[in-house]
Amino acid sequence: MIRQLECRYGIASCPCGFSMPCSGTVYHQCIRRGLGDLVAAGLAAVGITPERVSAVTGKPCKCKQRQQTLNEIGRSIGIG
Repeated sequence: MIRQLECRYGIASCPCGFSMPCSGTVYHQCIRRGLGDLVAAGLAAVGITPERVSAVTGKPCKCKQRQQTLNEIGRSIGIG
């Protein structure tokens, strides 16, 4: 969703947490990240990727399905 943000006291801020210095109207596209997206990003940051999981287990990783399930669970409890 693209939001039009007003510049107040030289800063435009969005409810999603985005903020930036400004001197006029700012347009920002909010990207909501779900629980599964946050978990996937955290695992990737420490080197646990779907490719590595598949290489270690010898089976296709069902990471995307798990990520979507966690996103749905997160939305139902108010995360993401």
